[in-house]
Amino acid sequence: MVLVLRLVGYVQRFFPPSAAEEILAEFLPKFTTHSISDAIRAQGYLVLFLPVEYHSKHTIHAKDYLPTIFSLWSMFTNSSTYDTQFTYLVACIAEYNLDQGNNIGLFTEQQVKMMFTVALRMMNLPVGSRSDGSNSGNGAAGGATTGYGSQGLRVDSKAGNSLLLRKKPEKFKSLARFIVYTIMPDENNQESSYTLSLLSEMIQATELYYHPSNHGPWSYMLTTFARHLASEFLKRWREEQEEDCTIPQHRRLTLMLRKQFVLILRPVTYLSMFGKDQYIVGASQSTLKYLSWLEPSLIFPGLLERIYPSLETLTETHRTSSALSILTDIALPLFSRDNYPAGGKHLLPLLHLAIPGIDMNDPIKTIASLMFISTSLMSIPIRDMTQQQNDYYPNEEYTDNPFAELSKETEDYLVKASTGEFEEWLAKFLNRAFTIFENLPQENRKKQGSSHNGATMETGLTQMLLHACDVIFGQLSNELYDLALRLVVEFVTDRVLPNAVRAVGLLCDAIASVNPKKAAKIFIPLCISNIHNELDHGASSTVAHAAASNLIQSDSTFHWYQNILFSVVSMLGPEILPYRKDIMDITQLMIQQCRSRRGIMWTGKLIRNVLNTTLNTYPKEFRSLNPSQWNDKDFMTKFAHQTWGQPGDPANLEIQWHTPSEAEKDFALEYLDKFLTASTQCLTQLMIDDKRLGRSNHEISNEFCRHLAVLRNCLMGSGTMVAVDGENMNEDTVMTDPSNIEDDDDETQDFYVPRLEAGYAFTDPADYRTQKARQIRYDIGQLIHQLSDFFRSKREDDVESIKILIKIARTFLSERGVEKTQFDRSKSGYSYAKCIGKTPLCKKRYPRNLLIRRAYNYHLLRLRQNVHSRQRTPLHDAILNDLLEMSLGPYAEIRKLSQSALSVTARCFRQSKSLIIPVLLEALQPSTPADRMKGTLYLFTHKSILMPCLRHWKFIPSFVMAICNAQHQDKLTIQELIREVHADYVSYMYTYSFRIITPNNLDSLLSSISPSTAESDCAQQQVKSIQTIVDSRLEKNRQQYYNLIDSLLTFLLDTRVHWRYAQMAANFIELFLSSEVKPSARLAAFANNATLSELPTMRLVGISATTQLLLYIKQRTLAAGDEKLLITRKLRNPLKVDIQVRDPHNFQMGHDLLVASYQELSHECAETNLLIDDTTLGWYVWPESYMAYKINTKEFLFDAVEPASQAAYDEFQKTLTSSEYWSKLCAYFSQEVNDKHDDRFSLENARLISSIFQMFGDKPLNAAKEHIEMLCQATDQKNSQRAASEILGGLIRGTKHWSLNKLSTVWEWLKPLVQNAFNSITPDSLLYWDAFIKFCVTRRDPRRIRPLIDLILEAELDPTSDAAFNEARKLLLVRALIVSLKWRFESFVSRILPTYLNNIQHPYKQVREVIGVNINELLQLEYIPSYPSVQSLLKANAANDGVGNVLTTLSAEQMNRVEVLTKRLDDWLVEMTTSSLLNNSSNYAHASKTILCWLHEAFSHSSVSGTLPYITPLFPKLFTMQEINDDQDLQLMAGRVLSLAARVNYPPSMLPTLVDEFLTTLTTSTSWHIRIRALPVLQIFFFKNLFVLNSMQVLRIMEVIGQMLLDSQIEVRQLASVTLGGLIRCSQRDAIQTLLAQFTNKIQVKIPKRKRDGKTGRNVEPEGYAEAVLHKHSGVLGISCLINAFPYEVPEWMPSILCQLAECMSDPVAEIQTTIRKTFSDFRRTHSDTWHEDMLKFSEDQLSILSDMLISPSYYA
Repeated sequence: MVLVLRLVGYVQRFFPPSAAEEILAEFLPKFTTHSISDAIRAQGYLVLFLPVEYHSKHTIHAKDYLPTIFSLWSMFTNSSTYDTQFTYLVACIAEYNLDQGNNIGLFTEQQVKMMFTVALRMMNLPVGSRSDGSNSGNGAAGGATTGYGSQGLRVDSKAGNSLLLRKKPEKFKSLARFIVYTIMPDENNQESSYTLSLLSEMIQATELYYHPSNHGPWSYMLTTFARHLASEFLKRWREEQEEDCTIPQHRRLTLMLRKQFVLILRPVTYLSMFGKDQYIVGASQSTLKYLSWLEPSLIFPGLLERIYPSLETLTETHRTSSALSILTDIALPLFSRDNYPAGGKHLLPLLHLAIPGIDMNDPIKTIASLMFISTSLMSIPIRDMTQQQNDYYPNEEYTDNPFAELSKETEDYLVKASTGEFEEWLAKFLNRAFTIFENLPQENRKKQGSSHNGATMETGLTQMLLHACDVIFGQLSNELYDLALRLVVEFVTDRVLPNAVRAVGLLCDAIASVNPKKAAKIFIPLCISNIHNELDHGASSTVAHAAASNLIQSDSTFHWYQNILFSVVSMLGPEILPYRKDIMDITQLMIQQCRSRRGIMWTGKLIRNVLNTTLNTYPKEFRSLNPSQWNDKDFMTKFAHQTWGQPGDPANLEIQWHTPSEAEKDFALEYLDKFLTASTQCLTQLMIDDKRLGRSNHEISNEFCRHLAVLRNCLMGSGTMVAVDGENMNEDTVMTDPSNIEDDDDETQDFYVPRLEAGYAFTDPADYRTQKARQIRYDIGQLIHQLSDFFRSKREDDVESIKILIKIARTFLSERGVEKTQFDRSKSGYSYAKCIGKTPLCKKRYPRNLLIRRAYNYHLLRLRQNVHSRQRTPLHDAILNDLLEMSLGPYAEIRKLSQSALSVTARCFRQSKSLIIPVLLEALQPSTPADRMKGTLYLFTHKSILMPCLRHWKFIPSFVMAICNAQHQDKLTIQELIREVHADYVSYMYTYSFRIITPNNLDSLLSSISPSTAESDCAQQQVKSIQTIVDSRLEKNRQQYYNLIDSLLTFLLDTRVHWRYAQMAANFIELFLSSEVKPSARLAAFANNATLSELPTMRLVGISATTQLLLYIKQRTLAAGDEKLLITRKLRNPLKVDIQVRDPHNFQMGHDLLVASYQELSHECAETNLLIDDTTLGWYVWPESYMAYKINTKEFLFDAVEPASQAAYDEFQKTLTSSEYWSKLCAYFSQEVNDKHDDRFSLENARLISSIFQMFGDKPLNAAKEHIEMLCQATDQKNSQRAASEILGGLIRGTKHWSLNKLSTVWEWLKPLVQNAFNSITPDSLLYWDAFIKFCVTRRDPRRIRPLIDLILEAELDPTSDAAFNEARKLLLVRALIVSLKWRFESFVSRILPTYLNNIQHPYKQVREVIGVNINELLQLEYIPSYPSVQSLLKANAANDGVGNVLTTLSAEQMNRVEVLTKRLDDWLVEMTTSSLLNNSSNYAHASKTILCWLHEAFSHSSVSGTLPYITPLFPKLFTMQEINDDQDLQLMAGRVLSLAARVNYPPSMLPTLVDEFLTTLTTSTSWHIRIRALPVLQIFFFKNLFVLNSMQVLRIMEVIGQMLLDSQIEVRQLASVTLGGLIRCSQRDAIQTLLAQFTNKIQVKIPKRKRDGKTGRNVEPEGYAEAVLHKHSGVLGISCLINAFPYEVPEWMPSILCQLAECMSDPVAEIQTTIRKTFSDFRRTHSDTWHEDMLKFSEDQLSILSDMLISPSYYA
């Protein structure tokens, strides 16, 4: 599916000009809000197919359908998937239409605002306070979010398979893409942009959520959003800088816009860069990297100010690690002199600060430090330039401020001055590295630096350390290289570290590869002398070659120098030649004397590396500068600092490749000949006379291992010696002449596969060395085969030797010049380094060393490519057979290794599976030993081995029957393997065909490609010949299929077959069923018997097989023998008709369809009445044509079935019309299920019954009636009720094409049966019958099931009944009917809705809840767009505001309905307040709860189209419901519904009315409880609609909230202060100065002093006291909200206002003092982290005033 979706994206460019019009016409009519899956499916198709690029020839452009997209968006809510998909679509439209439309592209301002509202929805931010002012909880608004909540998950989970159409884009990437590509300079002001201003508001509104102290699920979303914003902006900026950019100049980003963009994102990125988890930090790092490429001068000063303290601190390790990670990401832009000239002077200070981070006790920090060091120095030449200042001395004052802007000359001076510290830093770094090596844990026989599973943290640390050393050594100047070499040599000569042998060897390799001549001069003599010395003293003399053998401590020194030697020689190239004699002598000595496993293996590595370094092609250096520059002493001395961060030029890399010289080739052949020949002779001698050598078996095994290790390493080292495996043999495959193809050859035929040029050493056939090299390869192959025969026949228990032999065979067949592990390691290392070292969004702008690695990887890839698709030779076949036999051997350790080798090597040769599979199939036969069979089954678990048994009918029958007949082995492991292979086979199986359909215009296509070929008689003859062969092969495949099915059916008749294998055989039969092959009577009998099997799993197969076979009989009958129709599925039911929409302007078509949907069917109108089963059709827009069905006027749909299927049909009919069949079937259907998950209405069972009655009409009914009635009568048995619902559902569904007479008859029998079943429903069986209705009604014209509809609707609600469940049951069945019929049920709304509304005060909760849900379902049906054509729809949507056309006003009928409802509520409220009844049992409480159930369901629904008009009139009633203090359930429900109401996505046209409702409630309500509950709801509403509210609405809200600071109730004042602070923080920062002046005046109010009454002794409040307190407290609250609006910053106005607030502390009023204390407490808490910076914004006098307020109270004060 993923590949198909990707393909659609690629083929869009080839769509015809009319494509958009056709796509809209095809998919828009499929949209409906009444089905989540239909809505998301239609949307998925639109997003997939709609072309988004502008082309003048297109009939419809993006601007034409864009309003319709937004209209669809407004109609479907609460779905993350839906929002994500449309966000992706509009982002694509924005990107590809930059040169179209106005100054924000094709979009209107309202549409852009809506996109920002969608962004808030996606971020799922917590918003809203509880009534006590806190920010979380479960109250009315506390805990609310801007997102979808649980409703979103519920909606998406109902989408089903529609979700497969998702392109799964990263939603925040799409959102960022839209925002960035709508940023364009305004027409009147090129320095501003409408979208950029909205982005600024959004970042401002969400800024607090970025702070680590506000960490939550939203944190990663926000940082990801910022990362994508920066990435997309950089991408667009780079694109617009290209010379071929076609975007008009006035639409492009400007420098000022770029600066504004960076300034918008900078604060929040600084906040999140030290987040609480690695994902947030990672996203922030990426954001900083992108921003630093855009505006380095704006990013780096502030960033480095934060990073330096983080590196210097010792107490906050998480900040240190984060800082190092950030430095790694920004190293390239920071130190690139072209990007940021001022960054160079920071290199050495930062490198010095990174050194302490290299600490074995903290591996994570160590890795971060090493990553920073290696990334920084990757493109920086490390040399001392302090002596090259050219007598320049800066005159600027730069010492006090490292971030001051200085001239380029001064920056150069500072950079050169800092390079003097390189020497000191290098020594410190290497000492740290040596310390790490000394403290590594003991080796556990796994390579340090390898990619084994279970690699430890120390392994990763070692890898990173070696990588850093590799980078550093490559960048050193000659002088510093000499220092590094001296330090390394001193290190390796002073000590031996058994725990770091491999790591130190790789370190020596790294330093030797930079200057092989210098390194070889020191290392080779050193190692050889020490190895001689150790061998003379008996090193490696202990015979130990087993994999489990322990290392011998006394051999540590020997292995130390042995490892260094083979590591150093690996990259010496021609520099090895001066030491050729010494190397050959020491190799000879080690081969003769080494007996331990490590000594043997590492001697082999020396051989391998000597051959590799002389024969292979590889780059000799990986420096950051071309050799012409690097070796230019004058240039490097004067200008090396200017090349810092300079990328490589892909067109001019000057790669210095090592290619084997003639001397190297001669040495390699001599070396190879000397050691390979000797070992070959020894092995041959051992095979001839292995028992008469006078040695133990262990010693003989050791001899084999020694010489096999030499053989293996000689083979691996000489992989690039020659291209072929034998003398005078050409393994290139060539095209085979079709006339020579055997008819029975099922394999894909050969084709020419050219061998790529890959730098093989010997290529000249005339050169005797080439012949010798080829002969060596051939002899090795022959020896491998001989050894395999020998070990299998005489030494099959020599496990260690055989394991080496298997590796040799694998190397010989599949590794030519490069090991797969080496290739994968090189590729993954390059990919990783590329991610770090590349310049983002720049084509191939990488450091030079990465480009060299890229070129080297291509070379390795060519070597790997030459391994594949080779033609087999007899030698290859022999070795493959050897591996195969060892894969089936008795030793598990050998089998496992050989199976892996065989699976890999078999892929390298064409048609190799035809050699392997027959042997494996033979090994599954009964006479096979258990171990051999186990090996075979393990091989079949390899997908590459199993696939031929899935694809080729040459193997399929044998494999299937072999698996089915494998029950002879009763070993548990073998049985489990058989089940695993069977499961894999079933899961990998895909559809197949016995016919190939070719286009009719094949000749014309061939002519257009190659006219001469098409006209050639020879070509035509070849085509015919191939066609004949293909037809013959397909016919043979078909015959193989028939034989296989017959064999399986015969197998199932054998009573001795174990039930598990019978199940497998049945699964195979089910798997191979196809409509292309005729069903036989035996197949039908099998399906019937399986359906009635005692095994539940077998019954499932039988049900599926019966359903499929009946469908195939039907399809074959409809196809009338045309196989092409069966393959293409273009079958035509004789009753199906296509209807063209005649009048595309007729808006009455929807109404006409609703009227026609309930007309009675009769024989007289059978020809004119057309049944439309698609319940989606016509709701949104009518298509140009649609499909309908005629009424069947015959007894049966078919006069006769297809002749080839007649036997199967008769067999089915004989069984399905028998009473015994139905008796057993009903008994099995009604069995109790074991798993609760299976206790449900089974669609499989119902579909079986439906298939039976569709195919055979009423023939089986007489036999089934009695048993169905028995099930229905067992009303107290829930399992019987489940079976009855399934069978009746299938029966009703199966009557689709019955004649009217038969329908009338069956419904006469069905109605009382169903009626009785409905009346007898229990809580246990309710779900079954609910599913029964949905199964019967879904996608059915109401006229087909009118009796069932009438039956359900006849059971009306009885308000006097005390049977609550019975009444709820009636309502639930009606709901199932509504949901299934969708908008076609609208005709009954006027009949049913009044009943529900008249009974909303029902006394039973169970009934009220269902009434509320049903009211919502019915009201959703009232909105029916039903446009007559797509053109009229596009036109209507284009005429509105561009963001939707959902109705928001009430019609006259709806208005009357609401007036009656509200009047009744008011009357019941009066009645409740004047009566003595309990509030929670009053009609008002009951009716209110029903309304709340309705609204709760509506707001949680995927569509609010039918609810929006009712929200405004009911809004005030919701606040009133919260006032019923004696009914907590009612209060809680009302609070939840209000919270949901505030989160609804309202159309812009509704906002003024809703704002009026809010403000009216706040200003006119006499109850302070209502006011305090309305404020949190207002907070949610305001934040959710932040971008849609206009400035006048916002100012009105602020004005009212400001007045509420003077509310007489202190709780209201406090919550108003919180609310006002939120409004200011989100949007209205321009109003701060006005508010400051207003609040400052209020706090100046003098509060009259209270006087004590002489008589009573009480304080008496003078006149005006309360008013003065109220005004002053409102001013204090106002200032407090302004301060709290900026918790992490100190604006310019804040210091003075804080001082004024502190002065009010002396007022003797408690509420004023409490507010001030809390304000300063919050200020101290939120500013503690940054107080060292914030305090600089206060004067000394201000700080002294605030000192007492900001010091925490102390117990000891």
